[in-house]
Amino acid sequence: MSRAAFATPPAALAAAAVVALAAFGGSSPSARSEGSASIAALTARALTLERDIASLEDEKAVEKLQRIYGFYTDKQLWTQAADLFAADGTIEVGARGVYVGKDRVLAFLKQNGPEFPQPGRLFDQMQLQPVVHVAEDGRTAKGRWHMFAQEAVHGEYAHWGLGTFENEYVKEGGVWKIQRLHLYTTMYTTYEDGWAKVALANEGPSSTLPPDRPPSVEYKAFPTAFVPPLHYDNPVTSAAATPVRASGNGARSATQSAVLVAEDSQAGGPAAPSPAALGSSLDALEHRLGLLEDLTQLERMNSIYGYYLAHLQWDDLTGIFAPTGTIEIAMRGVYAGSASVRRNLNLYGQATDSQFGLQHNHMQFQPVIDVAPDGQSAKMRSRALSIMGQWQRYSQWMGGVYENEYVKESGVWKIKHDQVFNTYFVPYTVGWRTVMPRLPPGITDTNPPDAPPTHPFEMYPKPFLPPFHYPNPVTGATVSWTPPQ
Repeated sequence: MSRAAFATPPAALAAAAVVALAAFGGSSPSARSEGSASIAALTARALTLERDIASLEDEKAVEKLQRIYGFYTDKQLWTQAADLFAADGTIEVGARGVYVGKDRVLAFLKQNGPEFPQPGRLFDQMQLQPVVHVAEDGRTAKGRWHMFAQEAVHGEYAHWGLGTFENEYVKEGGVWKIQRLHLYTTMYTTYEDGWAKVALANEGPSSTLPPDRPPSVEYKAFPTAFVPPLHYDNPVTSAAATPVRASGNGARSATQSAVLVAEDSQAGGPAAPSPAALGSSLDALEHRLGLLEDLTQLERMNSIYGYYLAHLQWDDLTGIFAPTGTIEIAMRGVYAGSASVRRNLNLYGQATDSQFGLQHNHMQFQPVIDVAPDGQSAKMRSRALSIMGQWQRYSQWMGGVYENEYVKESGVWKIKHDQVFNTYFVPYTVGWRTVMPRLPPGITDTNPPDAPPTHPFEMYPKPFLPPFHYPNPVTGATVSWTPPQ
């Protein structure tokens, strides 16, 4: 997000406030009148800017909430996931009916199995492609998401799944919660046969835990064609489409706001703020806008990382690390500093090698980003899905979760610590149902790390829970789990 998206950046408003202060302090009545008018106009523009920023903050908060829901359900953290709902929130998945209230949401989620990661269980629920609209009052929102699932019970089944969320959210006490989660499951198939041969029907209502209401929409999954209802109109062609402008969200123009501020003050209402107070408000707005820009830059860096990794662009990839940054991948240990980071990347192929037949597609998505209040450091949880292989030799999937740290140096974000916890490495020809247990790659004696792995882990079909850098955004609760012995 660029500050150019706003009609007048906060810094420009602050400069204008200084000019208004000089006019306000003039000796003549006309100068003071001009100063008062300038302050009213600047106050109105600041109010409009504040609404714009608040709307963007809300949009980012809703996206974060839904992504956290996905990370919780991945690892069967049903209680944490249910706690993201409003007290009267609802959940509806496929044709299984509607469950009303947080307790019923939890009961429904527990139908998927016991709480916490389980041996032989894969339940990856990727949350993709968000389209979020926040209401003008900032109290409710709607979001459409794509769900891509990899589900398996080792030795029993392995499924691909697709679906679309059409969700509603509510802000209560300044905290966003899920008001209505509706997942339209549009395609499920077996891993081995695929969607050209096998299409699994949606499950109906449970007989052991009947829903509170029947399904709200009757539909059938693939191969039947079905488009889940959209909560929004076409942003270009619909009659409701409006030009994108700086004031956003249907907010009144700065001129209209200025008139109202001036009229309110003349009518004995709250006086326009002093230039000093206005300048302080603009400083706060600029800080909030800076944090939004940080989120955009960090999400962009996460994507760039994946593009560099996909084509063995090791020098470029090393270049986005801080000089003292570290990398820790697949239990290979910790490589610290630019030279060691670059040396670590050689473990995945030489940049000078011919890339004919190489497949190393590394998709990065679902970021949950927390920027420190001072805007100088950040943490991010994200997901990776890799399509890997070599022409006529092998092909495999890799899934994993990153828990990274970042630092801003001279105004530029860089990777401070890059760590991935691999969920699986699975041959394409085998799949998740029958894959043999294996350890992460581990330390390479011919290219050893600077320090041993900081957090040992096991891969599917063994259970593992990558640590979370954040608490539950609704309850503040942290997640603790002891692996089974």
